[in-house]
Amino acid sequence: MSGSRPRLLPSKQYILAEDCDPLDLLCARFNVAKATLETPSDIPATLDMRVKRDAHMPSHVLAVFDIPESEWGPSHQPLLVPIRVDLFTRGFRSKIIPPSLPGSTFPVPHSSEHTEGQFVTLPVIQLLVPHAPSIPLLFLFGLGLETRSDLLCCCLLPAEVIGEFPASPTMANLMATQCSDDQLREHSRFNQGLWKNILSLGPRDTHFIELAQTAWNVTVEARRIRQRNTAGNVLISLPK
Repeated sequence: MSGSRPRLLPSKQYILAEDCDPLDLLCARFNVAKATLETPSDIPATLDMRVKRDAHMPSHVLAVFDIPESEWGPSHQPLLVPIRVDLFTRGFRSKIIPPSLPGSTFPVPHSSEHTEGQFVTLPVIQLLVPHAPSIPLLFLFGLGLETRSDLLCCCLLPAEVIGEFPASPTMANLMATQCSDDQLREHSRFNQGLWKNILSLGPRDTHFIELAQTAWNVTVEARRIRQRNTAGNVLISLPK
């Protein structure tokens, strides 16, 4: 990426606000409201997304899922993620968006006769990924729409761990001792999924990649420490 991009480094703001959901933020950057499919199992060729402000519109919407379509249940809902082709081409190495026809223009908002407000009609692209829940975070940073490192860190690691950055051994020890089993599994599942998505889609922002890799490595080591501690406690509790 360009050298003008701010370097991602942890700050002292470790509390993740309720309104910092990555998909909410991604939709806000593209000035559209979040959407769901009326019939989850039927993905249309185009989708109308409600426009919040007529500025910086997306060019496509991705229907993202991490299980094959053949395994969907009747209520399975893919994640609908707005995206802009020029930002994606600049920020990622993979080619998931088909080339536009010569003379094509970006979609523009329009009014509906039967509904108040404006909508933008976007082509829908189906995308099977290793881990759907972390895709909005990946695109938020990979497209260059967000650079707040505190937001990224809070999505990946507990607050107590972030405060010890970049001391990975200390971070891993804290994570192993401070997190419950459920919290450790949740962080592990999300950070591993994000890392697999990074390997699959190829973002170009090396600073983002480094921070995501650090979070994943710390999580892996924290799980090892937890497993060793658990095994040690079992041995100590065995009768002599």
